[in-house]
Amino acid sequence: MRETPGSILCVDDDRNLCQILCEALAEEGYAVRSAFDGDQALAELTEAPPDIVLLDLILPRKDGFAVIEALRAMDTPVCDVPVVLLTGCSPTPQNRERANSLGVVELLTKPVPLSDLLAAVARHAGEQKPEDLRAGGSKPATRTVSRSAKLSGSLDELPLPALLHHLHGLRATGVLHLASGKKRKWIQFRDGYPCAIRSNLINECLGNYLVRSGKISQAAFAESRRRTKPGRLQGEILVAMEILSEEEITAALRAQADEKFVEAFGWKTGSYRFERGVGLERANSLGVERSPADLILRGVRERTPIKLVEEFICSHADCFLAPAESPFYQFQEVDLDPSHEELLARLDGSRRLSEFLKADADLKRTLYAMLACGLLELQGGDRSSAASPPSPRRSARLQQEVKGEELRVRLTGLADQMRNQTFFEILGVHESASEEEIQNAYQQRAAQLHPDHYRRAGDAVVHLASEVFAQINLAYQTLTDQRRRSEYLLDQRKDQRDADRRRESEQALEAAVQFQEGQRLLAQRSYERALEVFGRALQLYPEAGEYHSHYGWTLHLCHPDQPDIAAEAIEHVRRGIKLAGQRETSYLFMGRLCKVVGRVELAEKMFARAVQLEPGCVEALRELRLINLRRHKSKGLIGRLLRR
Repeated sequence: MRETPGSILCVDDDRNLCQILCEALAEEGYAVRSAFDGDQALAELTEAPPDIVLLDLILPRKDGFAVIEALRAMDTPVCDVPVVLLTGCSPTPQNRERANSLGVVELLTKPVPLSDLLAAVARHAGEQKPEDLRAGGSKPATRTVSRSAKLSGSLDELPLPALLHHLHGLRATGVLHLASGKKRKWIQFRDGYPCAIRSNLINECLGNYLVRSGKISQAAFAESRRRTKPGRLQGEILVAMEILSEEEITAALRAQADEKFVEAFGWKTGSYRFERGVGLERANSLGVERSPADLILRGVRERTPIKLVEEFICSHADCFLAPAESPFYQFQEVDLDPSHEELLARLDGSRRLSEFLKADADLKRTLYAMLACGLLELQGGDRSSAASPPSPRRSARLQQEVKGEELRVRLTGLADQMRNQTFFEILGVHESASEEEIQNAYQQRAAQLHPDHYRRAGDAVVHLASEVFAQINLAYQTLTDQRRRSEYLLDQRKDQRDADRRRESEQALEAAVQFQEGQRLLAQRSYERALEVFGRALQLYPEAGEYHSHYGWTLHLCHPDQPDIAAEAIEHVRRGIKLAGQRETSYLFMGRLCKVVGRVELAEKMFARAVQLEPGCVEALRELRLINLRRHKSKGLIGRLLRR
């Protein structure tokens, strides 16, 4: 049975960051609330103490230290709530000393990699869980961080530039799924950098791009399509037709990838879903040498509707523009116009955003992009609303909207969590629970989550509460009917087997990504790093013979003068041959290792087998020629000696 979700209060004035963190933490099974200034954080702490607080140091109204001081002055158990303090700048010794004196459990410098933040929450969120104890546990269970957690939401609420910026800050690795109507795009991230992209749009395929950009004629495109066969890429066919060179195809693929990426910035609406730790196949490389800030700048300048940019400027018109303080973002390379670069260098926090309302569209887009990617920041004014600045008459309504938004975030996280839970987990009971235990669990859930409790919070919140309660009701009806319960258990076991197969498939995909990276490092003669990467591929998928062979050969290259290492390397390659006997590289590596240990005859057999499997294996052919050459020289010497 899954443990009772821990509750988390996430406090940061960046609403976009709060949204992403709430989604990530909700996927891990936590119940998450947000606050956007110090006063609101204290109000949330007083109303319902969480299990842990993620608290930004720099906040409107009250800073993080002031919030912690007020928290520690509260009554037990609120005063004992653990706090993870986040700061956008390198913490000074004074800050560290003050944090320690206030009982801060961890002080982290933003941006924090998502995996590190989840691990920090997992270390501390289980310290106080009364519900865990009421369930009969002697101590809180230890949480583990899921590698395949998914973040999802609407691009209407979190624009694509902000989403890309925060994935960069969280050092995210995985695949971002974007959808708008029938359009689909998939972007591969590695350590926060977009590195590859795939699209379902026909007009973005390579042939159409080449025609549209004037690289080939429509007739050449049609002929290349006619010659296309399974397993052959269109670029290879165009090279074979001598219409384009390999260098021109490579450049076109890079430009095509950029066009696919930029096109999504023009979507008026859409949704996103980010899957951590997964890979992407058959994608165009974006090139990791380009910073996320530069990619965001190009997308905003070329495709983002100017109306959206102007609405943002109007809604933050009274804010001042200043260079961002976070060193993580300051050193990103961006391709700015000289005039824009000069202007941005003069922004020191003394000019309001309203001064640029009448600027040309390109400058307004540039400012929007620089703010989105963290190279500029807003100071002063009202940064909390995406609409126009609030007036006193609107304050009560805005407070109600904020409260409704918090409920919406909470219920959305709960609804998403339930979609991945079994009926037993939804009710919080064991598979062997009696009907009476199920009845009691259902009544407790209904008392907390019945839609009638949320009528004053607005239609959106009521709809979410109804969705959550429908899942609880379905779980109850299924588990209290013996026939339906038996059928459900059988289905669950089948689903578990299917999930195991999917997990194995995901691991195989990640192993393939690691193996390709290892091959690249091996070609660069970065043997130590290649060995490490091949080792990860083996851990993920130990049944791939090619992984064993490459690991064994690279192990020898790291320690070329150690006989015991050579023996270990031979065992790995032998394992590779056993698992994948049709791979010529395995026999090539075995032949080379046999030469190293002096078994020349066996080495010759291995090289011959490699050529037999792949007649074009140049390395094996070269080794065979060298062996034959040495053999002939040796015979000539023996003959001359005998003739004497």
